[in-house]
Amino acid sequence: MSLNRLFRLISSALLMLFLALAVSLVWIEWNIYRSSTSTVPALKTFRQGLVAMELVSIERGPANAFMGARDDERDAFYQHLQEARAVSDAALADLYAEVEKDPSQRNAGILERIRIVQQAMGPARAAVDRIGWQAQDQRNHLYIVSAVDGMIDVIPMLVRVTGELMASIDLADPDLREGLSGARAAASLREYAGQVGSRFTAPLIMHRRLDQNEVIEIGKLYGRIELLRSLLKGQLASYVSQPEFAQGLAELDKQYFEDGFEFIDYLLQTGLKSGDYGMTPAELRARYVPRMKVILDLRDIILDDLMERVERRNQQARNVLVLVIGLTIVACLFFQLLMYMIRKRVVRPLVNATDLVVGLADGKLDREIPAARYDDEVGGMMRALCVLKARILERNSLAREREALIGQLQTSSNTDFLTGILNRRAFFAHAEQQVSAAQRYRRDLSVVLFDIDHFKRINDSYGHLSGDAILRGVAQTASQLLRKEDVLGRYGGEEFIVLLQESDLGKAEAVAQKLRMALEQKEFDADDGRRIRVSASFGVAVLRDGHNLEQLIKLADTALYAAKEHGRNRVEVSAER
Repeated sequence: MSLNRLFRLISSALLMLFLALAVSLVWIEWNIYRSSTSTVPALKTFRQGLVAMELVSIERGPANAFMGARDDERDAFYQHLQEARAVSDAALADLYAEVEKDPSQRNAGILERIRIVQQAMGPARAAVDRIGWQAQDQRNHLYIVSAVDGMIDVIPMLVRVTGELMASIDLADPDLREGLSGARAAASLREYAGQVGSRFTAPLIMHRRLDQNEVIEIGKLYGRIELLRSLLKGQLASYVSQPEFAQGLAELDKQYFEDGFEFIDYLLQTGLKSGDYGMTPAELRARYVPRMKVILDLRDIILDDLMERVERRNQQARNVLVLVIGLTIVACLFFQLLMYMIRKRVVRPLVNATDLVVGLADGKLDREIPAARYDDEVGGMMRALCVLKARILERNSLAREREALIGQLQTSSNTDFLTGILNRRAFFAHAEQQVSAAQRYRRDLSVVLFDIDHFKRINDSYGHLSGDAILRGVAQTASQLLRKEDVLGRYGGEEFIVLLQESDLGKAEAVAQKLRMALEQKEFDADDGRRIRVSASFGVAVLRDGHNLEQLIKLADTALYAAKEHGRNRVEVSAER
């Protein structure tokens, strides 16, 4: 192994090891940053889900008030209900949009459940409207209970949506689990607290006592509320040291679990005894709903704290990521600089000198030999290499001159000196190979032999220089008309021969006719400036099984003789087919 390669391998190994450690560290910090970055919009989406559930739940208050409204109050109550519906619809639409645009939360199942809630709101609202627009004495207990249940039944789907949104955040950042569970527990507490009030809607409207099912349902809601109260306090145990959480829990105990429960207990006792509540659903809403606001306030305190924590951690993760990337870049640059200095001062001079010696030995003379920068051993070697290179270049120049001379001699031996096409010997050498290949692969092969008519008379009339010019012109004309794969040669004197590959007798005859007409129409310049027209006679033969090149040319020569006998300037095809 060369020194240069060994140095490269060691450098690459060290660099790869360093980069592996650096990339691992950057990757870890990047994942932390990406997780914290994606958690911010995910937390906003989760909050929007809780808000949507809250507003859908709040819509039950105006709906219950409208169902229990007197005839002269219905228009005002319905207007208030429509405003509440618009708010809850907008919240659901915002939730859908938030889920759809957040890559970390986008989920076809969540979107479908939001659409189901939006669709289910229609029939539930229609049931409320049907009861609310009825006369007071025509309202039916069962229809009122069914309408209240219809509005409540859309909530579980929203609870599932918020649960899935929370699960995705918890998966990305488990440290937020306690706060997320507390916020969701507060939202559920608000929902169950609202459901307790809604269970009194039908008894208030019908001025009747609570039935057994209603008492059981209210008891179940009581149990759930108490369970959520304990769960909420347990989940917020680590937060109570913060003043805002401690105050929020204290307000929750006082305003809802004391004042709110006292009011509900009053309604429950009245419903068990006389059914004379002394209030309408609208008055129940006005007295009870404000006491539930502390639940939402506590939920918002939790969510605000979560958002602040996430944004703070996101900022910290970004700062750490930038610091790690910066240090990695600086370390990489320092490592590269160190390797460069070692290579430049230690390895490169020795390697370059070795490469130059090997290159000269291998004949790589295009490499520039650098001038010696220092008067040392390497500098002496460079000067010696310059002398050696000059000697090798001189020797190679003489060798190239010799090879060029050999090539010229070889070309001259294969080329007719006058026309520049193949001479007879070279034509025969090439044609022998083509005949063998044609017989081996059973391909068509034809020969066209042609002779300039009355060439002796032309020489006698115009001189040999003009005759030579005509020979050159005939060769040039024929070369231009033939294909690249066809072989043209001077057979002797004024005779020319053409070997046509992949050509049967018909194609060969067509080529001969084309050559004949071209020569007939061509005018050649005589030595004295006159224009001379010539013609030629052609003999065509095709290769047959068992024939060799000599026999093939003999057949073409016989056909050429027949062309001359029949008046010249014509094409004759060999009679032997």
